[in-house]
Amino acid sequence: MGLVRMGVPEELVTLLQKKYNIRQFIETGTFYGGTAVWASEFFETVFTIEFSSELYEKISTKYQDIKNIQFLFGDSRVQLNRLINKLDKRAIFWLDAHWSGGETYGEEDQCPLIEEINIINCSSIDHFILIDDARLFTSPPQPPHHLENWPSISQVIDTLRSKFSDKYIVIIEDVIIAVPSEAKLTLAKYCQQVNAKAWEDYGKNLRESKLEKGIKLILSELKSLISR
Repeated sequence: MGLVRMGVPEELVTLLQKKYNIRQFIETGTFYGGTAVWASEFFETVFTIEFSSELYEKISTKYQDIKNIQFLFGDSRVQLNRLINKLDKRAIFWLDAHWSGGETYGEEDQCPLIEEINIINCSSIDHFILIDDARLFTSPPQPPHHLENWPSISQVIDTLRSKFSDKYIVIIEDVIIAVPSEAKLTLAKYCQQVNAKAWEDYGKNLRESKLEKGIKLILSELKSLISR
């Protein structure tokens, strides 16, 4: 799960879904099912893959009445291999099967990401790919992650472009986002809006911080005068 936001960037995903008429959402790493349940409201079919038997049993039972979610148990690489050639139209992939401690699967097999992307690249279709926890790839992840299991950001980007070299790739809100070239402007405008909002919030927080410091200084001076 990302540090900037919890889960998939919902505004972007719904924007892409509507604009490009995307009907299927594929997630690796079900966790507590929040993303899959949310996606079921916007997509015809949601496939979500989980390799923790405990999480799979608990979450697939909890949400068994949501008929357009297909809960799949097992290795994300195996399940993606089974799915990829069945897709006849563009889909959105949310890749979040990498190990993140706690109940999540994979302490001894921490990051299947490169293999997941290579499997998606076996498709003749240029899919939309979003990868959670960008910070774990832009620099080495913290202990107890095994460094040898984690690819660098350059390896991730090279793999994303190994099939479709003109794929447009950005990193924003702790998510790596790779879209077909025709969606470049849509994604770029979304990023502009996010960055403008972040800059606005930064300025607001900075002003509030300065005001708070000023008030504290005035109060301190008043207390000093009163106590004399």
